[in-house]
Amino acid sequence: MAKTAAKAMNLAIATVAIEDDADNISLNVDQETPVVTSFADAGPRRVVGNYDYSLDVSGAADFASGQSDATLFGLIGDADGGAMALDPTGATAGANDPNYDSTSVVLSSYKISGAVGGRVDFSATLQGSAALSRAVA
Repeated sequence: MAKTAAKAMNLAIATVAIEDDADNISLNVDQETPVVTSFADAGPRRVVGNYDYSLDVSGAADFASGQSDATLFGLIGDADGGAMALDPTGATAGANDPNYDSTSVVLSSYKISGAVGGRVDFSATLQGSAALSRAVA
């Protein structure tokens, strides 16, 4: 199996490209799996429920108009959120190039930090507020 370099990753939030500022991008999907084991079962039994997802992104802050800071800060208090498009390979959706998309993610947290003399960084967590799709064609 070929390894895929993360340098080609694309990420857009509310149609704004964030990947040029990002050093780290992480899509997390958690699915409910409650235990429904009964006395007659030989081991644990689970049922699959709904899922939740979040996106963590961090990197060098860009304070220019229409860039990462303006886009992410603009999501504070926005109940509608913004669309998310994540292309881990940087390519159009295809058999070996999945694209993960959502019509709405909302901002859960936003942080700006930096050491004196160093660069200013940002980190943000966005929570899914609509279905997450995986396109391959």
